[in-house]
Amino acid sequence: MWSARCFSRISARELASALHAMRVGPSGVLLVHTSLSKCGYFVGGPDAVLDAMRAACATLCLPTHTYCYPDGSADVAPLFDAATTPSKNGVLTEMFRRRRESTRSIHSTHSLAAAGPLADHICKDHYLNDTPCGSGTPYARLLSLRASVLLFGVDFHSYTLYHTAEDASGSDCAYEPATRDRLRVVDGSGVERECVSRRQSRTPRRFREAGVLLERAGLVHRLELGRGSLLFVPDCSKVHDYLVERLRTTPDFLYQTCAASLS
Repeated sequence: MWSARCFSRISARELASALHAMRVGPSGVLLVHTSLSKCGYFVGGPDAVLDAMRAACATLCLPTHTYCYPDGSADVAPLFDAATTPSKNGVLTEMFRRRRESTRSIHSTHSLAAAGPLADHICKDHYLNDTPCGSGTPYARLLSLRASVLLFGVDFHSYTLYHTAEDASGSDCAYEPATRDRLRVVDGSGVERECVSRRQSRTPRRFREAGVLLERAGLVHRLELGRGSLLFVPDCSKVHDYLVERLRTTPDFLYQTCAASLS
């Protein structure tokens, strides 16, 4: 998708044109996975990129994962504070979650930041769930809203909603067996809380390869930007249904090292 030859100057007009080609779903919600360092040089800098993304949708969401796991099974995780714990998903996500208009979900490992009319609805009560990305989490709400997803300088290795499909399918490979992490967060009232969550497994995934299948199935479109292209999912719920069906009929679909189940 991106290579060394793509490191060119990208103007605000080029960026706006690429984002204008998106057809964000009726809810106006857009989730963006991004790596600016792989896209080139944006005239106007990261703030201009965020402004363009905000203008392209009603509610913008970016992952702000922090992976605040406990050191051992008997330990309690480091304290997560949505206001101060930095994102580990790149400079753009850190800038976005610090913006005044942004709301951030409260979760020790897989928080999400959002800005727009549906931000509070998407982000609420994340820490009350016993999985990072499963039922009841902000990621499941994105599915119910039929949100669009933009992979901006990254490929499907970064598509967090794979984990939501794993959870919905009941995949045996979704979580570490018998692992319940003791997590600590500062809740919306400023009170420190301890909560328990399952941990996503370390089983090697074939997310990039599955992304190729999604594109072949017409569920993913390419948008031109500079000398490269972006990957755009118009309706994440359709990708979710596709993945859940495949995982239920072929349980090793995302995990098998052999390519047979990815044909």
